[in-house]
Amino acid sequence: MAKKHTSVEIKIEAIQKILDGKKSVIEVADDLGLHRDTVNRWVNLYKENGEDGLKNPNSHQSPQSKNNSQKVKELEKKLKEKELRMRY
Repeated sequence: MAKKHTSVEIKIEAIQKILDGKKSVIEVADDLGLHRDTVNRWVNLYKENGEDGLKNPNSHQSPQSKNNSQKVKELEKKLKEKELRMRY
């Protein structure tokens, strides 16, 4: 069985229905033809990492986008290091 890839927008819409109490995880999973564990994983990833947690790491990104992502990670790391130094 081939893996089904769902867009970030659809995942967010599904998660919002769950978090707003409009539908259960099982109902959303049934609507999308997915297993409830998959939808639960989306909810947990969203809670932990926001929208970025829902992006497929294997999806195709332009070299520019990958470069920008790396720069953001480096800047976040530097900021965190500065914040830690300022505390002590």
